[in-house]
Amino acid sequence: MKSGAEAKVPWRLRLRAWWEGEEVQLPHASGLLAGGGSELAPPPPPAITIPPLLPWETEAIRIQEQVWGAGYYKPGGEEHVLGLAKPFGLNPSLTVMEFGAGLGGGTRALVNEFGVWVNGLEPTADLAKAGRELSIKAGMEKKADIIRYAPEGFEPKQGSIDCILSSESLYLVEDKQKLLKTFEWALKPRGQVSITDFVRNDALDINDQRLQGLGLHPSDQTFFASGEEYVKWFREFNFDLRVNEDITERYRKMIMDGWVDFTQAGGEKAAHAKALPEQVVKEVELWSRRVAAFDAGDLKVMRYYAIKLGGTKLMSNW
Repeated sequence: MKSGAEAKVPWRLRLRAWWEGEEVQLPHASGLLAGGGSELAPPPPPAITIPPLLPWETEAIRIQEQVWGAGYYKPGGEEHVLGLAKPFGLNPSLTVMEFGAGLGGGTRALVNEFGVWVNGLEPTADLAKAGRELSIKAGMEKKADIIRYAPEGFEPKQGSIDCILSSESLYLVEDKQKLLKTFEWALKPRGQVSITDFVRNDALDINDQRLQGLGLHPSDQTFFASGEEYVKWFREFNFDLRVNEDITERYRKMIMDGWVDFTQAGGEKAAHAKALPEQVVKEVELWSRRVAAFDAGDLKVMRYYAIKLGGTKLMSNW
């Protein structure tokens, strides 16, 4: 459910007001959402010069980190990733793979929180390059290494991994059945997998026009599975599916929170928006399309947690 305040001030209008320099109309800046009276806009801050792009950065990555947080190119940040890993019961003796590691923020968060070694795999070249550089910069190139991989060539060692995590990444993989079989192959007995993904409405065909333009770039080819397909695959491929949860509303809120924080931050974030306006527009348009697909019921975000069958029983049945 959307809050009354959010219903009164749609996020697109808030973004438009901010984009046009009307920050006083944004939530909390004028007391609008709290029902208070208007306030005078503060004097403009001194101009801020943003640093040049580093060799491994792109304009898209720079803006994504400004919107979603350092080390992240999508909503949720550290809290989202650590929440997905919660059922694993991680400790330094376990081996972890993050599939679709992006800029590596989640990979590094797992290392910092649990002391584990994490193999971060990312198919998108610019994200993988940037993620590896950020891990090197953080002094974590060994414990939180990010490497580029091709899903069709993904061949891990059998029974070598305790836990596999993936957040909103598998929709870019065409042959998800093969990939989930590979996950099962790579996991140790009673190994665990935690996945969130963009999932299409069960009534829609995978090629439905309503699902177009929802990848990282409008031209990206996407392969949204249905919820029915995911459940079928987990059961076919030797998994005990423990969690099958629709988290669309929670994810939608993460999107809104990220944009509200970005538009109200001022300072360096505002300077980046003014310096790279075209990239900000592209990011706004991407998430506008996705939110519209959520609201239309065409797309949802699902969370799955499963345990590989076989071997000894887990100490906890989370």
